Amino acid sequence: MSRKKILVVPSDNIGGVGFYRSTQPHIKLAELFPDEFDVVIDMNPNYRDHEAMSKFDLVHIHKGLVQDMEGLEGFLKFAKENNITTVMDIDDYWDLGMHHPQAASQRAYNIDKLITRNLSLFDYATTTTPIFAEKISKFNKNVYVIPNAIDPNDERFKISKPDSKFLRIGLIMGSTHEYDMALLGNIANRLKPETLEKIQFVLCGFDLRGTIKMINRETNEVSERPIKPKESVWYRYEKMLTDDYKIVSPEYKEFLEMFLNNVQYPGVENEHYKRCWTKDIDHYYSHYNEIDVLLAPIEANGFNYVKSPLKVAECAFSHTAIIASNYGPYTLDLKSAIGYGGVIDPEGNALLVDETKNHKDWTKYVEKLVANPELVKQLQDNLYNDVHEKYDLNNVTRDRAQFYRSIIRK
Repeated sequence: MSRKKILVVPSDNIGGVGFYRSTQPHIKLAELFPDEFDVVIDMNPNYRDHEAMSKFDLVHIHKGLVQDMEGLEGFLKFAKENNITTVMDIDDYWDLGMHHPQAASQRAYNIDKLITRNLSLFDYATTTTPIFAEKISKFNKNVYVIPNAIDPNDERFKISKPDSKFLRIGLIMGSTHEYDMALLGNIANRLKPETLEKIQFVLCGFDLRGTIKMINRETNEVSERPIKPKESVWYRYEKMLTDDYKIVSPEYKEFLEMFLNNVQYPGVENEHYKRCWTKDIDHYYSHYNEIDVLLAPIEANGFNYVKSPLKVAECAFSHTAIIASNYGPYTLDLKSAIGYGGVIDPEGNALLVDETKNHKDWTKYVEKLVANPELVKQLQDNLYNDVHEKYDLNNVTRDRAQFYRSIIRK
C-alpha cells in the first residue's frame, strides 16, 4: 500500500496554535503510522503550482488566512476537481467580540468574513470542541472534533514540582485576557490574613515585548516605539494580583519594578507573589512546575464560549488542581467538587465559579483549598483520572488517522 501524502500548513511556527493544531499532531501521525502517512509541513506553499500540489492526497490548513487568497481559492477549486481532500482547522472564533485587543483591526479587514468563506470552500473542517463544531456547521457541515492534546512521552511535558511552604495559586495566560483577569477582582485583598499567609500567587507568562503606535496630530503620521514596562498589560495584571504590591515586601517591590528580564528575586520563596517570565513553546509547559492550583477565569462572551479546554488537559497531565469559570469549554470535562450546602463531592475534579458569583467564589474557593489540603490532591488526581485518555495525543492521533482514512478520496 502506498503512503498517503499529507501537506500541513500551520498559521505560525512559534506559538501554541501551530504547535498544538498543526505541527505536533502531524509529526505524531507520521511517527505512529510511518507506513501509511507521509507528512510534509510547509508554512508557505505555492498554491498556484498545481502540479506540485497535486502530489498530495490531503491538504490540512489552519484558518487559511494566507497572503495569496486568490491563489488559495484557485487551488481549492483544483483540489475538488482532482480528488485532493482539503481540511481547514480552526480553534478560535472569528468574532472576537468587544474586548479582544485585535477586535478592531479584525473588523477593519473583514477577517470574520474571510474565515467563514474559507470554511464553505474546504471539504472538511476540524476544531477543538463540539461547542465550536456547532457554530462551524452553519458554514461547513462536514466538521469533525479533534481536541488539543498532550503527549505524555514528550520530555517537554515532564513536570516535577519543587517543594514549597506555600500553596501556589497560579495564572497562565496571554496578554489578551485583561477582562478575564478582572473577574478575580482584588482577590488578595479579600482573602483572610491567615489564608494569605499560606499561599503564593504566581503569574506566568510575564512579557514586556511590544510597541505602541503614536499619531502626529499635525501630520497624521503614524510611528511606533517600544512599550514601557508600566504601560504593559502585564504590569496591570501584576498590580491586580498583588493588591498593588501590598502583599510583597518593600525590597521585593523595588526589585519587581526594575523589570529585569528572566531574573528572579533571591528571596522569592518567602514572598506571597512570584513573577514568571514568558517562555517559548518548547518550555512553556514548565510553568506548571511553579503552581499547585490554576485559576482559569473567562468572561462570558461568544469568543470564550467556544474556546478550547486546553488548560484542562494541561492541568490533568501536570497534576495541577483547577478553579475555573463554569462556562463554555470548562463545562465539558469539569465536575464541581463542591455540592449543595458546601458538601464535598469525592468524585469532583474541579471548583467551578458561576458568572453570578465571580465577586465572591474565587476567594471562597482559595480559602476552601487552603483549609482542606486533601481537597487539592483530590482535584489533581480526579482530573487526571477523568481526562488523561481523552487528551492523550497518542489516542487523539489514532482517531485522526481513522478520520483521514475515511475522507481521503484518491
